[in-house]
Amino acid sequence: MNHARALGLVPHLFVKDVQAALSFYRKAFGAVELFRNVLPDGTVLFLELAIGDARLLLSEEIPQLDALAPGTIGGTPMLLTLETTDPDDLARRAVFAGASIEAPIQEMFFGERYGRIVDPDGHRWALTTKREQFTPADIDDRTPPEV
Repeated sequence: MNHARALGLVPHLFVKDVQAALSFYRKAFGAVELFRNVLPDGTVLFLELAIGDARLLLSEEIPQLDALAPGTIGGTPMLLTLETTDPDDLARRAVFAGASIEAPIQEMFFGERYGRIVDPDGHRWALTTKREQFTPADIDDRTPPEV
């Protein structure tokens, strides 16, 4: 029996202003627009962006399709993780482009340099790079008591 297999995962974010979000992602993460699909009334159905090797879809908030931005629903339960060679630089660029710091970039007990930002639309991003490879036992030994 043949089973379908996943080919990739592409986050699809809803924003209030696609052009403003596109500007943010270009400045903060070096995003490149690959494709744009616009409805006859001018509504941006979606933009496909490349951020490094990853893909991201952006759409305007369309309430009648239940496509709602974080500000409309009171936040987001999701965290997008963006691996980078330099999370400190990416965090600085993101803040310059309009993001806020949720957790500063720092060395973490699990072997990564890691921090979190919130973009202007309320989407949460972890910015990380791996520094060391630890086994689960190593991480357990290094986990601070307050975690």
